[in-house]
Amino acid sequence: MSTRVGTVVIGAGPMGASAARHLAGMPDAGSVMVIGPDAPVSTHAHAGVHGAWHDEARLTRIIANDHVWATLAAESIARYPQIEAAGGIPFHRTQGVLYVHEAAESFALQHQVATDLSVEFDDISAEPHRVPFLRLTDGAGLLLEGGGAGTVNPKALVANQLRGAERLGAAVLRHTAIAIDETSSGVVVRTREGATVEADRVLVAAGAYLNSFPFFPSPLPVVSTGITALFYEVAGDVAAALQGMPGILWYPPAGGSHFLYSVPPTQYPDGKVYFKIGGYRESGPLLHEADITEWHRTDGGRMEVEMLKAFVAEHIPVLAGHDAHAIGCVITDTDSAMPMLREVVPGRISVATGCAGAAAKSCDEIGRLAALVATGAKWDSSLPKTVFHG
Repeated sequence: MSTRVGTVVIGAGPMGASAARHLAGMPDAGSVMVIGPDAPVSTHAHAGVHGAWHDEARLTRIIANDHVWATLAAESIARYPQIEAAGGIPFHRTQGVLYVHEAAESFALQHQVATDLSVEFDDISAEPHRVPFLRLTDGAGLLLEGGGAGTVNPKALVANQLRGAERLGAAVLRHTAIAIDETSSGVVVRTREGATVEADRVLVAAGAYLNSFPFFPSPLPVVSTGITALFYEVAGDVAAALQGMPGILWYPPAGGSHFLYSVPPTQYPDGKVYFKIGGYRESGPLLHEADITEWHRTDGGRMEVEMLKAFVAEHIPVLAGHDAHAIGCVITDTDSAMPMLREVVPGRISVATGCAGAAAKSCDEIGRLAALVATGAKWDSSLPKTVFHG
């Protein structure tokens, strides 16, 4: 198979699918093709590339430690109705998100960001009875975000973005891209399944596998790190005790950007309801395709599992001692702690990566900005373009 298009997007996850929908509506992009495998039916049995978005729920919220991430989220959440209309699949639940701060500095920082951006939130620090399922440190700062805060189903979100792109004329090729070759007139993308796609330009949004294939003249300064997510089945008295639980972000006494997250009880394809928690980054970088794929097929890291179980036993007593299972997940980080959206080979190859586990909630605005970079269109964000150089 060989074909020619204007723009290829490598990666059919949140950023790639979002960028594709925006590119499909841009005349300067020409015809658009997205190349990326579908989500696996069974993570452990799947031998191909994986994605962190192969799950049923991710937190979505605006409040953050800085105005960049908060703005990306606010712009994206505002377009959730448009995204749902494009694909017709509900994907957004508004259960709220609670921010638990044990350090006054981090609490003050997020309170200021929320105030600056007019986010809908309550300071419930003096009302811990509103979250009776939690055992909190005395004096903890509590911010409860309302509005669009809650969860998104990342698989449904991606499906909507791809359907929207297809309705605007984009094509989706369910292959795995393995190489980009430059030509005198553009690029050629080769897939593991034997296809070659010629294009004027390519946007690489390949998630954790970004540096696993020869997409760029040299590897980019992006680190793929294995993390662990722990799941507790929720039923009966436990379900009743956790009724009304919002998503939660837990900021430790040391402050800084590191935090744990928990997702409200959510139904999974096996028909069961699970509470999920994660956030520790103890497993080090993953450098090669085989390592990344194998981590996705594991039960995560033993140390992280024990740390998460101990945290749950301390702070959510109703779950203490209950059986739990874990999975391995992978996120990408940049030196700047901001997404990397920039040209790598001018006019030919650009990249969208480094979302540090936040791609689901903010993917639409990140994808839109990546589309501007890929086509050389005018930058129209209130955020400086230089913020995203990685």
